[in-house]
Amino acid sequence: MEIVDANGVAGAQVRKVYDHPQGQALLVVLKPGETLRRHTAPVDIFIYVLEGEGVARIGEEAAQVRADLLLPCAAGVPHALENTSNDVLRALVVKLGSS
Repeated sequence: MEIVDANGVAGAQVRKVYDHPQGQALLVVLKPGETLRRHTAPVDIFIYVLEGEGVARIGEEAAQVRADLLLPCAAGVPHALENTSNDVLRALVVKLGSS
């Protein structure tokens, strides 16, 4: 696995777990209080929460998230993920199409 830019604070981890010309899958691991900072992607993505709880911000909306929730996000829309719990939050981010 390759560790890529986390775009976060306080040690947030993002690991590329799959890389293909038509898409990527990234594993995001956030410890309590960590945030994957607000950013955009040049392609459509979805975030699938594997474990934990937190707050997702997509565009102007914010929502509580937990394991087994899927959040779609269109290309160019700002998004962020914050762990607001006392446990680890793990999410799979899938980039659709080439970037």
